[in-house]
Amino acid sequence: MTWEYYGDELLIIGVLTTILLIVVLNFLKSRFRRRFVFSLTLLVVGYVSCIIGLVFVRGWDALGWIMIGFSLYVIGLVTYLGVIIYHWIKARRTTKS
Repeated sequence: MTWEYYGDELLIIGVLTTILLIVVLNFLKSRFRRRFVFSLTLLVVGYVSCIIGLVFVRGWDALGWIMIGFSLYVIGLVTYLGVIIYHWIKARRTTKS
């Protein structure tokens, strides 16, 4: 019954939560924690804003909360992946020298 009315919201929350959990686990296992703090903060703030827009706010205001939250989430995720790729390339260059 819940899926019938809130299927899209449940799917969005599930995907965002899964990505956030993977990033947090990667953050906890990483040696470079200080370098990931900014992007992880953006991810969490974007996630919370998106959830607030989906759950608590209704109408056109909810769309603003969702879009701002989702954009912060995507920027944080891209920044996080960029830092990971940078460190991966940097490690490959130093080991090949």
